[in-house]
Amino acid sequence: MSVERVCAASGVSRSQVYRCFPAEDALVSAVVDLHVAAVLGRQRSLLLNVASLADLYAWAEDMVELGGARRCESGLLLGSLVTQLADRSDGLRAALDAAFRTWQSYLAAGLHRLQEHGELDGGADPCELAAGIVAALQGGLILAQAVRGAEPLQAALDLALGSLPRAAPPAAGRAPGAAGAPRSRDRGRSLSTGAATNRDP
Repeated sequence: MSVERVCAASGVSRSQVYRCFPAEDALVSAVVDLHVAAVLGRQRSLLLNVASLADLYAWAEDMVELGGARRCESGLLLGSLVTQLADRSDGLRAALDAAFRTWQSYLAAGLHRLQEHGELDGGADPCELAAGIVAALQGGLILAQAVRGAEPLQAALDLALGSLPRAAPPAAGRAPGAAGAPRSRDRGRSLSTGAATNRDP
C-alpha cells in the first residue's frame, strides 16, 4: 500500500492527499478502516442468513464467485493487509486482529444456529470452527492470488466445510428428517459441483 496507489485509485493528487492526511500513517489507517468496513459489512449481511448447512455452502460458493470475479486480488483478502501492515504499527495490527475476530463472530453465530437446528455436533466450539474456516478462506485466497484463479480457494473451503463435525445420526426408529438429524443432501457436498456427492437415492 502506497500513496501512489491511493492517488491512482482515487484520482487525486499527492498534494490533495497530504492536505487531508499530513502523516502517511493516518492515510494508511483510513484506507484500512475503509477496506475493513466494506469486507465486514458484506460478511455480516451474508452470514446473518446462515441457518443451515445449505446456507453455509451457499455462503462459501459466494466467496468463491467473488474471489474469481475479482481475480482474487482484493475484496476479501484481509490477510494481505496483515502481511503488509502488521509490523508497521501496533495500532494497525490491533485493528486487523479486531476485524478478523468480528468476521469470525458472524460466522460463529451462524454455526451456532446450525447446532440449534441439529445439523452440527452440539459439543463443537463454534468460535474454533469459525476461526478454522476463515483461516482456510484466507489461505485459499492467497494461493488463488498466485495462480490468478479461484481453484485453491474452492479446494480450501471444500476441505474446511467438509470436515465440520456433523450431528449424530438419529436414533433407531426416529422419523427421517426429524429435528436433530443432519441433512443428507449436505453431507459430502462439494463447492466444485454445487451439489451433494452422496445423495440418498
